[in-house]
Amino acid sequence: MKRLIFFALIICLALTACKPSSPEPAITKVTLNLTYIPNIQFAPFYVAIEKGIFDKYGLEVSLAYGNEADLVALVGSDNQQFMIASGEQVLLSRAQGLPVISVSEWYKDYPVGVASLKTSQISEPTDLRGKVIGLPGLYGANYIGFEALAAHAGLGDADYALRSIGFTQVEALVTEQVDAVVVYLANEPVQLRARGYEIDLLRVADALSLVGNCLVTNEKSVNERPDLVQAMVNAMHEALAATAADPDMAYEVSRKYVENLAADDPIQKQVLLESIKIWRLEPDTSELQVKRWENMQTVLLDLGLMTNEIDVREAFSDAFTQ
Repeated sequence: MKRLIFFALIICLALTACKPSSPEPAITKVTLNLTYIPNIQFAPFYVAIEKGIFDKYGLEVSLAYGNEADLVALVGSDNQQFMIASGEQVLLSRAQGLPVISVSEWYKDYPVGVASLKTSQISEPTDLRGKVIGLPGLYGANYIGFEALAAHAGLGDADYALRSIGFTQVEALVTEQVDAVVVYLANEPVQLRARGYEIDLLRVADALSLVGNCLVTNEKSVNERPDLVQAMVNAMHEALAATAADPDMAYEVSRKYVENLAADDPIQKQVLLESIKIWRLEPDTSELQVKRWENMQTVLLDLGLMTNEIDVREAFSDAFTQ
């Protein structure tokens, strides 16, 4: 009897060993390129890593940081697949033959505005006439956003003076080196108010609708690896929602990625809250997306940064968000 039990156990063990195990889900390694440096405004991507959101969609994501123009060349050439890029960079790159394409909008509002001290009485865009405006330089979203706002108000280059001040907007304004500064809505206004300054803020988005930051890939990935693109879009949307639902959690997670981010920094916490306000948490219609891209192209053409029109419908795809 004992021998029969022994042999039965052997057979059971053998059958168990031969039984095929459930395959592990395939994991795809990708790099997500972010412009600038590690920053609290990138909190959703830190959350996606730490809370297993990328894992859920079969992605092992490494974050990289660098110059937007350099990164867009990597993505456009399919050396890498994903980056966060501004709408104007997508159009400028496509105009130069790089087949980059936006597959999901991160921002619903263009993130740029013009800040001034209350005492300067710049409460309308037309009040910028005769003023000295400080901005990082004659490039990028700050420059394009300001010029779009000024043109919408009927102002031309002769009506104001632009001064390149680097990323010193707060100090340049409070020391009255300039009359107003071009800022990111979620950043410098928070710092100014935290220091006790009353400011006026002109938002570009209040004047016209432009394309802000997007998740960008390339046409080859869209055509040949749509499942990968869909996974990245889904993960980003889930991470945005998770961050918006629990900013305190997202802030704490971000401390692992953002150097010297204090445990209880009220300014940086407010930067995150202001950032959430301009994120697109719900998809928009194709018609409105087309209008934003058309407006952006018009601005770039008027500035001479583009010389020929392109089909803006080829600059973005809403197939992954509908």
